[in-house]
Amino acid sequence: MLSEMVFNLNGKQLTEIPQEVLTSADVKCLQLNNNSIKELPKNLQCLLKLEILSMEGNVLKCLPPEMGHLSQLQALNLSHNLITSLPDDISRFRHIRQLFVSHNQLTQLPSCIGSLTTLQVLGLSGNHVKTLPESMSNLKNLHVLNLDFNQMSTLPKCIFRLPQLVKLCLCGNQIKNLPKEIGDLKNLRELSLSKNQIAFLPVQLYNLTNLEELIIDDNRLTGLSDKIERLQQLKVLSVANNLFRYINDKLCGCPCIKTLNLTGNQLCCLPEKIHKLTNLVELHADRNALEVLPEQLALLKHLSVVSCGDNHLLYLPVELNNCSQITKLDLSGNQLDEFPQALSTMFSLLHLNLNRNEIYDIPETIIYNSNLKFLEISENKLQEFSGYICALHHLTYLDLSKNEIQGVPPNVSDMMSLCDLLLHCNKLTGFPPELCSLQSLQRLNLLGNQIPSVPLQICQLKSLKELDLSDNNFKVFPREVCSIVTLETLHIRHGMKITHLPDELCTMNNLKNLDISDNAVRTIPENIGGMRNLVNITASNNQVSCLPASVSAIEGLRHINLNGNKLSSLPVDIHLMKDLEEISLEGNPMMKPPRLVCEGKQVYPIGRYLQAADMVEDRIMQKIFKLVSRNVFIEDLAFFCQKLQLKDEDVKVIVKNRSLHLPEKILQVLYLWRTRRQADMSPASIVEQLIRALVMADLHEVALKVRMLKLSVKAIKI
Repeated sequence: MLSEMVFNLNGKQLTEIPQEVLTSADVKCLQLNNNSIKELPKNLQCLLKLEILSMEGNVLKCLPPEMGHLSQLQALNLSHNLITSLPDDISRFRHIRQLFVSHNQLTQLPSCIGSLTTLQVLGLSGNHVKTLPESMSNLKNLHVLNLDFNQMSTLPKCIFRLPQLVKLCLCGNQIKNLPKEIGDLKNLRELSLSKNQIAFLPVQLYNLTNLEELIIDDNRLTGLSDKIERLQQLKVLSVANNLFRYINDKLCGCPCIKTLNLTGNQLCCLPEKIHKLTNLVELHADRNALEVLPEQLALLKHLSVVSCGDNHLLYLPVELNNCSQITKLDLSGNQLDEFPQALSTMFSLLHLNLNRNEIYDIPETIIYNSNLKFLEISENKLQEFSGYICALHHLTYLDLSKNEIQGVPPNVSDMMSLCDLLLHCNKLTGFPPELCSLQSLQRLNLLGNQIPSVPLQICQLKSLKELDLSDNNFKVFPREVCSIVTLETLHIRHGMKITHLPDELCTMNNLKNLDISDNAVRTIPENIGGMRNLVNITASNNQVSCLPASVSAIEGLRHINLNGNKLSSLPVDIHLMKDLEEISLEGNPMMKPPRLVCEGKQVYPIGRYLQAADMVEDRIMQKIFKLVSRNVFIEDLAFFCQKLQLKDEDVKVIVKNRSLHLPEKILQVLYLWRTRRQADMSPASIVEQLIRALVMADLHEVALKVRMLKLSVKAIKI
């Protein structure tokens, strides 16, 4: 509670509105977002001074008619519920300005909605509305109407009789045509029509001279009318993912455009007069068929972002060296065979993406891009990690993956700001020790090289949080990584079939994610329970036959993937892992619990099964203890106790107790043995150990009787 007039009860897991709220006559603002409230009480009407009611993210299915008594309500948010209809009583909201019922199950609106003449904002996105009542034309004060992601195929005429409409959102419907009446919305500033089936725009749309944003992505448009130049106030135009083969030069008569998005069309060139867009800040033309960028771009003094990835560019015009104000440039997925010379004077460049080209080397001129923070040159033909890159002291992200790099320059230590380094899928034959000097490094990816070992100096990476050494030439687990105390995520997949995990692994107290899949690991360290911060363990496709009991001590563990191993059972107390959301055991010869129980990957049924099975096995063990106590004679007791590895003094205390008969003494010896030496073992494992001890004590007949009892209890209910 913020004050006597404001209640903030968001995310409190409430199933109903507290009575203390309903009896607070002066409350003006009530926030109950993200709870589990199913219905509104009738006495909600008592909150006569309520102005703001927000119940987004509950499970409401309907609204009581008593809500109409909330006559002072100005804002009502019921988004993300299960509401199927609005009651006629909403017509009594005489002061309502904002109404949000997005992401419900509405199929229509009541005609009385037209009486909400004070309404300014109406949010209806994410419903099943196909049309609107004619009465909506009475909403003369409506400024914003959001109908995104409904089921409209045609636009109701009442929309075009809303003279104050400033923003209209119609994305994600089934609209094929825009009626000519769209031109009547003279005050419209923002129009969103993405994800429809629109093939052309009516000329009347170009009468919307106040339009500032026009978003028509993911339609079937092939062109723009010459009248586009009427939109003199247009600042944002996005026609991504349409069927444009060219862009009308008349567009360049819209001088206010700041953002132009032409991504995902079939353009071979950009408008010749693009330099007339003197206020252009962002140009997006990815996924087209551009062969060259116009040199006129150099005349755009405000141009800051240029994204032309996945085209057919062979070079960058040298004239673009005048674009010194560009901060982000994406030329990925083109056919550049050399580092563009024009980049050398882009002194403001912060983010450069040259992924998926054919660049062989990095020239010395890159040092002039001294402000670069993000540099991506993945999937090129680089033969070396250029030392010139190391002069970029502000660089925080560097991707040189999927090249043919064989080493790292000594001056890599100069990259004092580097946090992310991606060198995966290169030709490194060893772990470059020079990398160990990168004190700011947080993420290092060396996947898919030919690295056989890790240097001791790796412990110097004091900031490293994520390390991927997968798919290298490790024959044994690199113990050196266990010295990286800050590490949170470790991947060592496909490690030339690593068979053993060192105990030192369990000293990595900050590790949250461990992936050792696709190796030949046979055992997981017994003390893995000490890794209290582990959240995810992925050990699929190994040869693990037993999961240590201590794993149940990892309280925060959420996911375990042990698919494709040799497990037949799980620790009995796995049900104690309250946060465990999923355990995957496909492809294991599971017996306890059986595969059918494991298929759901849910811990609760698995834990319940194991608890029940453990109780059964415990009763079997008790019967076997009694059987042994009746069949071991006094002359065999001392030797039998030696094989149980019990101390003589402990046994003598029991034997000298004259109040006990021989079977009772032997039974106490067995309980002592279980407590002292087999405390962490399951009842089934204890029985196996007992049989082994009986055989070593030459008590073969007793051992045979135990085996026969084991077999018999499998066929009957204990």
